[in-house]
Amino acid sequence: GVSLPPQRRCRWLCPDCRAQRRDFNREQRFYKRVGCGLCQACRIPEDCGICSACARSPPGGPPGPAWPHKCLLRR
Repeated sequence: GVSLPPQRRCRWLCPDCRAQRRDFNREQRFYKRVGCGLCQACRIPEDCGICSACARSPPGGPPGPAWPHKCLLRR
């Protein structure tokens, strides 16, 4: 089939559907950043130090100029 770029795909939705999708995406981004606090991944208190995301982050210091990556076990 024909695939449209993401910015053009949204034009096919009515304004109400577009607003609903935007609100849903905003809520998902919030929980991805903060976490629900209920699942097993959210209850892990610290990073593992072994996975690729932990290996990229500087040890014991503030994150570098790049976006800090969350531990793979805590996702």
